[in-house]
Amino acid sequence: MAKIKKSILQRLQLNHAYGQLVALIFIPIAIIAAVGSTLVIQETSSSARSQQRNTATAILYRYQRTAELLAYTLEKDPTSVAKVQHILTRMQSETDLQRASIASNIGKTIVSIGYQAQREWPQIQSHSRFVGPIHIHHNTVYAIKLKPETTTPAWLVIELDNKPVELAHYRVLMVLMATVFITLLLLMMCLNFYTRRWIAPLYEIRMQLQRLNADNLDQPVEINSSGELRLLQKDIANVLKRLHHSFLELRDHTEQTEDDLRRTLDTLEVQNITYRQARDQAISANQSKSVFLANISHELRTPLNSIDGFIHLMLRQNNLNTEQNLYIQTIRKSSAHLLALINDVLDFSKIDAGKLELETAPFELEGAMFDAMDMLSPLAAQKNINIAFYFAYDLPQQVIGDVLRFKQILTNLISNAIKFTPEGEIIVRARMEHDDIGACSIHFSVQDSGIGVHGNDRKKLFESFSQGDASVTRQFGGTGLGLAISKQLVQLMHGQIGFEDNQERAPTEKGSTFWFSAKFLVDETQEPLQFNYSHVHAVSFLSHPASANVLRHYLENYQVQHTEAVSLLDLFSRLNNLESSEHTWVIVDHGSDTRALLKEIRSRYQGNLAVYGYQMSVDPNMLSEFRAKSLYQPLSRNALLQLLSNQIDFENEQLQSFDGQGLHVLAVDDHLPNLIVLEALLGELNVKMTKALSGQDAITLVQQQLEQKQKPFDLIFMDIQMPVMSGIDTTRAIRSLESTFDNIRFPIIALTAHALADEKQKLLAVGMDDYVSKPIQIEQLIQILTQWSKQQFENQKNLPLNTNKTPTAEIDPEILDWQLSLKLAANKEDLALDLLKMLVESFKTELHEMQQLIELEDFPQLEHVLHRLYGATRYVGTPKLQQVTGEFEQFVSLLRKEQRRADDAFIKNVLNRFDDLTLVISRTKEAAQSRLIP
Repeated sequence: MAKIKKSILQRLQLNHAYGQLVALIFIPIAIIAAVGSTLVIQETSSSARSQQRNTATAILYRYQRTAELLAYTLEKDPTSVAKVQHILTRMQSETDLQRASIASNIGKTIVSIGYQAQREWPQIQSHSRFVGPIHIHHNTVYAIKLKPETTTPAWLVIELDNKPVELAHYRVLMVLMATVFITLLLLMMCLNFYTRRWIAPLYEIRMQLQRLNADNLDQPVEINSSGELRLLQKDIANVLKRLHHSFLELRDHTEQTEDDLRRTLDTLEVQNITYRQARDQAISANQSKSVFLANISHELRTPLNSIDGFIHLMLRQNNLNTEQNLYIQTIRKSSAHLLALINDVLDFSKIDAGKLELETAPFELEGAMFDAMDMLSPLAAQKNINIAFYFAYDLPQQVIGDVLRFKQILTNLISNAIKFTPEGEIIVRARMEHDDIGACSIHFSVQDSGIGVHGNDRKKLFESFSQGDASVTRQFGGTGLGLAISKQLVQLMHGQIGFEDNQERAPTEKGSTFWFSAKFLVDETQEPLQFNYSHVHAVSFLSHPASANVLRHYLENYQVQHTEAVSLLDLFSRLNNLESSEHTWVIVDHGSDTRALLKEIRSRYQGNLAVYGYQMSVDPNMLSEFRAKSLYQPLSRNALLQLLSNQIDFENEQLQSFDGQGLHVLAVDDHLPNLIVLEALLGELNVKMTKALSGQDAITLVQQQLEQKQKPFDLIFMDIQMPVMSGIDTTRAIRSLESTFDNIRFPIIALTAHALADEKQKLLAVGMDDYVSKPIQIEQLIQILTQWSKQQFENQKNLPLNTNKTPTAEIDPEILDWQLSLKLAANKEDLALDLLKMLVESFKTELHEMQQLIELEDFPQLEHVLHRLYGATRYVGTPKLQQVTGEFEQFVSLLRKEQRRADDAFIKNVLNRFDDLTLVISRTKEAAQSRLIP
C-alpha cells in the first residue's frame, strides 16, 4: 500500500513543496467552488421555475371566468367556434404565452389559439383543480379545471415558453465563471509571490548541495535569499566547512590503513599459497580414497561372491553331517560379518561424499522390523537375553520408503544393544509420532539393560570411528561406524536420532535407550485389518514381564478371552478346570526344564499348547512328543494370528518353482570362480549358461551368434571391472553391434562389486538394463530371470496370428501402411508380421531408455537410441513414426555437429519432441494390435 501511495505522489508531483502548496490551495477552493456553484445553480433554477409557475397561475385565474363562459357558449352553440377563438386571441398578449386551449376532460381539444395551435396537447386526467408544470416540446404546460356549468367538464390549458428560464440559468453560469477566473488569477499572483520568496531559494540550495563532492567542499556557498532561508544557507556553509576538515583527516587515516592492509594482504597471499597447496593435496588424497574404496570394494566383494556362492551350494546338499554343517554355517556367518563390515565402510564413504540416495518402495513395516530382530535373535539367545517387540495398533500395515536402509538402522541399534548387554532384556517399540495426510512420522526405540554409556562417551556416540571402549583390552569389537551411518540415514529419512539413559528416567533401571524417528509415505486407500477372536480362550504364563505385556496387548486387540497366570502353581490350578477344545490355547515360555513343565501340563490338559522361546533353543522333537506348537521369540503378530487360527507355519518355505528350461544366458566375468558359482546357481534353475572370461570374448560370441543367425542370448550378465576391456566398454560395443542388426536387443544385467553412489544410474546411462551387486543370491537370479526373460516365455506361448481380423482400410496409412510393410518384406506376410511384432515389442524398452537418457542429459547416447529405432522403422510400413523418429534424431545430432552445450531451450524442444514421439508410438501400437490379434 505504501508503494502505491508513493507512486501516486510521484506521478502527481505532490512530494515537492510547490506541488503540495498548489494541492493545499486549489483542492479546498475547487471543492468550495463546486459546492457553491451547484447550490447557486439549483437555487436560481428553482426560483425561475417558481416564478414561471406564479405567472401561469395568474394567467389561468385571470381568464378562468372568460373560459368558463366560452365553454358554455360552445356547448350551446357548437357553430360559434370562430367567435370563441377570436375572444381567446386576447390571451396572446400575455408574457411568454405560446398558445392556449379549452380542452375536454378526455383530452379532446375544443378550441385552440397561438403558435402551432393544432399541435397535440397532453392528456389531462387529474382530480386536482390546478395541474402543472408538464414539460412538452421544450416548453411547460399548465391547466386549470373550469367550473362544472357545462355538461362535459373542461380545462383551460396554456403553454409557456421556457427560454426566459434558460436565459436566467445561463446568466448565473456566466457570473460564476467570471468569479472563478478572477479567483484563479488572484491565486496565481499569490503563488508567484510565494514561489519567489520561499520555493526558488530552496531550489537553489538543493542545486548547490547536488553539485557538492569531495573535491569542492571547501568552495564558498552563494547566499541570495533573505530571512530564515538566509540563516539556513549560512548554517549549511558552516557544516560543509566542518565536513571538509573531517574529510581531510579521514583521507589521511585511510591512506595509512591502506598501507597496513596492503602489507597484511601480502602476508595472506603467502599463506593462501600454502593453504592452496594443502587443499590440493587433500583433494588428491580424497580422490585417492575414492579410487581406493572402489578398488577395495571390487577386490573384497569378488572373492566374497565366490565364497558365498559356494557356501550356498554346499548348504543345499543333503549329504552333510552335523559337524560339516556347523563348519559351513560358521563360514557363512563370518562371510556375512565381513560383508557387513565392508558395507559399513562403503556406506560411510557414500555419506561422506554426499552421494547416498534413498529408494522408495512399499513394504510391510512390521515384517521389516521382525526380519531385523529375527536375524539377530540367535545372538540374543546365545547370551540368554530376552527380546520383546511391541508394534502399536494404530500404525499402518504398509509404508513407502527404503526398507533396506530402515532395516540397517534398526539392525545397528539392536546389534549394539545385544553387544553391550551381558544379561537382561531388550525391548523394541514402534509407535505413531505424527500422522498426516499421505505421510506419517513413526518413533522407534531400542531399550536395553546393559552397561549403559558413560558421560564422557555420550558426546562421541554418533561420531565416526568412535566407540565407548577404544582401549586395546576392549571387550567389544566393531568399526565404530554403525551409529554414525544410522544418524546420516535417519536425517535422509527426515527424522532424528538420540540417546537416553534409563537411570535418568528411573534410578532403579539399568542400560540405555536409543531411539530414532523416520518419515514414511502412506497409501491412504489401504484399510486397517480387523480381527475378531472373541471365540478363542487363551491361558498364558510368561516369566518375562515385557513379553507377557506384549502378548496381553495383542490378545486384547484381537478380543481374545485371555487369562494370565501369575505363577506356575496358578497355571496348574487353572488347567484343572480348563476345557480342552479347538478354540482354547495354553501359552507357556521356554525355561530351564521345559520337558518337565510340558509333562505336568499334559497331565492336566490335553488341548492346544504353545511354547514361547527362541527358535534355536526349542527342541522340535520335544514339541512333537508333547503335541505342542512353537511361538518364537520375539513375538510376532503374524505368528500369533497363525497360532490362533490353527494354521500350519512353514518355517522353511521354499522359493517359488522357477523353470528356466530353454533360456540361454551369457555370463562375462574375469574371475573364474564367480562364473563357476553363477553356472551352478543357474544350473539349479535349468538355465543354460555360456562363459566369457573377458569383454572381447563376449563380443566375439555375440557377433558369431548374430552372423550365424542363431537364437540370440536371452540375457547377458556383465561384470563391470575387467582388464583390457571393462564391462561398460563391452556393453557399448554390444549396443553398437545391435544397431547393425535390426530388431535385436540383448538385456544386459550388470554384476558389479562396486557399491558407491550413482553406480546404478551410470550403468543404466551407458545402455545396461538392470543392476545386481555382488555377492549374488539365488533369489536375485530368479527375480532377474523372471523380469527380463518374461517376454521370451510369452513369445513361445503365442499362437499363430490371424491377420484377417481388421480390414486394412480401417487403419490410417500414415500410421500403419500394410501394403508398404508387405513390399518391404518381399511380399511375405509372415515376415511382415514378425517385423511389426518385434517393432511393437521394442517400444517399451526404447521409450524407457530414452526417458532415462533425457533425464541424464546424455544426448549422444540418445542419438544412438533414436538411430536404432529409426533403423527399425525402415523395414516396417510406419511412415509417420519413421518421419518423427528421423526428425528427432537429426535435431539431437545438431548438438554433436555444432559442438555446443545443451541449453534450456534445447532441452525443452527435446521434451516436446519426445512427447510427440510417444504419441505416435501409442497410435502405431494401437494400429498394430489390429493386425496382431491372434
